[in-house]
Amino acid sequence: MNYGPIAYEGLPPASAAWREGDPVGDRRFIDVGSFTTESGFTFPNVTVAYETWGTLNDEGTNAVYIAHALTGDSHVAGPAGVGHKTGGWWDALVGQGKAINTDEWFVVCANILGGCQGTTGPASLAPDGKPWGSRFPTVTIEDMVEVEFRFTNAIGIKRWALMLGPSLGGMRVLDWMIRYPERLASGMVLGTTAAVSADEIGTHSAQLAAIYADPYFLNGDFYDQPIGQGPHRGMGVARQFAHLTYRSEAELEERFGREFQNGEDPYAWHNGKRSGLFA
Repeated sequence: MNYGPIAYEGLPPASAAWREGDPVGDRRFIDVGSFTTESGFTFPNVTVAYETWGTLNDEGTNAVYIAHALTGDSHVAGPAGVGHKTGGWWDALVGQGKAINTDEWFVVCANILGGCQGTTGPASLAPDGKPWGSRFPTVTIEDMVEVEFRFTNAIGIKRWALMLGPSLGGMRVLDWMIRYPERLASGMVLGTTAAVSADEIGTHSAQLAAIYADPYFLNGDFYDQPIGQGPHRGMGVARQFAHLTYRSEAELEERFGREFQNGEDPYAWHNGKRSGLFA
């Protein structure tokens, strides 16, 4: 499986968001109209980016919706290429002859509200022609689900045969099962929860602090900055926090255990930074 390049040659762009005018790849787009968030902010229109695989049968009974996680997007399956910097994040599961067989099922995945990969988000252009950026409101699971519900209606799906998703996607599946149980026959969630704990909220606060501390964050108005001048360091530290919460004790022991790793010098000091990993 080729997931595409894992690093940029030279400096990275300020943001990896999909922007109007970028190659669309396999994305399709549909407008779902004006939308007011739980916080009371009204978008004059929300555009949803999505992809499909397989064919909807005449009865409309074989539709499967995949709800992507926080760092996912609509590109569930397929290679990296124009419009898609990486290959499908569930390519091993979705496709002809695979666990979710697209010869049998009509599979759909839409980028969430705020997802920045084609669906209306902070990188999208506001009516004044500038990115929403710092003006983009806080959005909730319920907001994301409501946009997905409107999207479902817009593409003519009466009932999902299955809705499934990992992590943030699983949280949305749970919300769907409570809000709109008549619109899905079954739901499957992976690595998710119905509500985050105090421990998770505390971790998220530390992640946000790392991003806010990056001088290139610019309060969220960094999308039009030159290459190399995005909040990469803050985002990188935040992602390190995230990966600590995703790993099992065995994985953490392998990565950060008290035994020296191959080639590691725990006493090394270079350019004012310690390069060894030790307690």
